[in-house]
Amino acid sequence: MLTRMATLRPRLLLVAVLAALLAVPALAQAKVSDSFFGMSAVEPSNRDFERMGNVGLGSYRFAIPWRSTQPTREGPFNWNGVDRAVRGAAENGMQPLPFIYGTPTFISSSDRIVPPTGSKRNLREWRAFLKAAAERYGRDGDFWTANPGVPKKPVKKWVLWNEQNARPFWHPRPSPDRYAKLVKEGERGLTAADPQAAVVLGGIYGYPRDDRSISARSFLRRLYRVRGIGKHFDAINLHPYGAGVGTVRKQVMQARAVMRKAGDGNAKVLIGELGWGSAGPRNNDSVVGRKGQAKRIRGALNLLVKRRRSWNIIGADVYVWRDFRNETACPWCPKAGMLSVDGRKKPAYDALRRVIRANR
Repeated sequence: MLTRMATLRPRLLLVAVLAALLAVPALAQAKVSDSFFGMSAVEPSNRDFERMGNVGLGSYRFAIPWRSTQPTREGPFNWNGVDRAVRGAAENGMQPLPFIYGTPTFISSSDRIVPPTGSKRNLREWRAFLKAAAERYGRDGDFWTANPGVPKKPVKKWVLWNEQNARPFWHPRPSPDRYAKLVKEGERGLTAADPQAAVVLGGIYGYPRDDRSISARSFLRRLYRVRGIGKHFDAINLHPYGAGVGTVRKQVMQARAVMRKAGDGNAKVLIGELGWGSAGPRNNDSVVGRKGQAKRIRGALNLLVKRRRSWNIIGADVYVWRDFRNETACPWCPKAGMLSVDGRKKPAYDALRRVIRANR
């Protein structure tokens, strides 16, 4: 009996070792974080928030417009719109993910988006506004104390500006040097209120068509030339729009190459906007039809999940939840929704749902 057991033990050990080795690939396929899949929405209703939560989305991306939130220099803040976005996200299981942009009228009265980088005083105002935002919605924010019935999901990642490499969001001409000043002051304001706050660059648009804009790769390369800038943010942010999944892959790889060359290859990457229109002008490469939209949403999200470790992807936010009627400079954006204007599901909705369910 003892001789037989002595013979079996090495075999049992070998079986155990083989089982452990076979388990390694399974670990490599671990599910994504709860907040990995995110969504933007235009004027979402309460029902929209419910449906976004039910489909399994883990984060909700929304704007905090400085101009309307701080109408006057000395007057009170108007947090009403932001409160609603944060509440809608938290009550439906989503992490609030705000991007802060715009300039109040006491700094610039222009209808165009002019950054607050023209003077040290303006930058101090920007820093103070971000500090106030973190004091309200951060880990120890006043919003959570004043609303104990709302599930506590404090803002952990703060996105500074939006498409700062494109002229419509940085008038009169994008400037990596000036944007670096904005990032540095914004980081100081946020961490003064919440030392653990994560700073994310504003979403960089891949290929702006305005001749005064700067491509994402060139903008990021020039930003990294600013001495010490890498110490002031935790993740870069890309808006890799284009004809198909291939352009998403190309733009992420281009950005990663710039990051590695700058010595920042371990930095995280957020895909802050991703989408295609189901209808719109036929000559626009982002207009791909209902089936094409679903196919690309599914393919792009699966790509980002698959490459999330090698590319250090921390999240992928789809644009947009529901079609909208508003006039916009973007010709395909109003038809980029997962739902039609009246809330009917498009094929892209089912594609999104399947990808989320397969990875949660």
